[in-house]
Amino acid sequence: MRILFFIQGEGRGHQTQAVALYEILRNQGHDLVGAIVGVAPDREISSLLRQYLPTDFKAVESPALLYSDKTKALAVGPTLLTNARKGTRFWRQATEINTFIQEKKPTVIVNFYEMMCGVWQWQYRSPIPVVCIAHQYLLLHRRFELPAEGVLNRRIVNTITWLSAVGSRRKLALSFYEMADDVAANIYVIPPLLRQDVLELETTEEPFLLAYTTNYRLASDLEDWCRTHPDTHVQAFWDRPGVAAVEQPLPNLTLHQVNATAFLDAMRRCRGLVSTSGFESICEAMYLGKPVMLFPTPGHFEQAVNALDAVRAGVGIRATSFLDLDRFLAYLPTHQSIQTRFQDWHRRGSELIVRHLEELSR
Repeated sequence: MRILFFIQGEGRGHQTQAVALYEILRNQGHDLVGAIVGVAPDREISSLLRQYLPTDFKAVESPALLYSDKTKALAVGPTLLTNARKGTRFWRQATEINTFIQEKKPTVIVNFYEMMCGVWQWQYRSPIPVVCIAHQYLLLHRRFELPAEGVLNRRIVNTITWLSAVGSRRKLALSFYEMADDVAANIYVIPPLLRQDVLELETTEEPFLLAYTTNYRLASDLEDWCRTHPDTHVQAFWDRPGVAAVEQPLPNLTLHQVNATAFLDAMRRCRGLVSTSGFESICEAMYLGKPVMLFPTPGHFEQAVNALDAVRAGVGIRATSFLDLDRFLAYLPTHQSIQTRFQDWHRRGSELIVRHLEELSR
């Protein structure tokens, strides 16, 4: 097969899933011929993708999430208004995308939740089969339990999810655990995608907590907590622009710019993970047997879904902010590992996903 990827460039989750799938496809003799990456205006294609995907890239501007500096929550109104104003630009980019795809001549396209793939398909209705992969497609599964709160945000996320899958042949929903397919909705449930680097890690336990947030504004809460708990050490990863690669605002708090290798090394050594409920970091913690405290970014419905689903799977506890770390410290001695069950589910992933792609590329 000749594969082309669409990849949402926000955060690290969809990017690491793309790298993991590339490793699976490469080992089975398939070719990655190109990658189209959606980025915000102030961002570039990440070093993670450039390091691990040996292919030609095309960056396109993609709808981006905006956060409130005051409340640190997802700013729904400004996000909708700003992206609506750019609608014409998004629409026109489809021509550039189509030219790139025609040059690469893929036999199948895999979309990691990038909306510009849906915009392109809406205009061109390409006969090239498109397969969409993301945890978010579980939101459209008729048997998936959703949080009761956030009805407006749920509708917005469902609209984004629908748009990303316009014209797709199949939606592959990544899940923490096995569940039945929703064939009527063209949704097929598969295990999470994890990079080979994760699968080869040897774990240990050192006296520090690992923190990760896709919204750097939340780090102020972490700093406040660490200031009042000087005996607890925290290694944190964030994506704040314009700061040093490593900063140490307190003796017991170190802030790192997001770096895939450094993050995984910290993950294998930490006592537990504290996260804003990004799907991929939860999966990595589950595979490595690390307990997790999850607190969704305020107003971020997808992260609320991830937190609910992960706690249901047994990964740890849900909280409201970094200020709840006392609860996590109390929980750690009582945690019951689900590592073996999760690893058994994960092992089935390669066969399932390649089968779906090969069926559609014939």
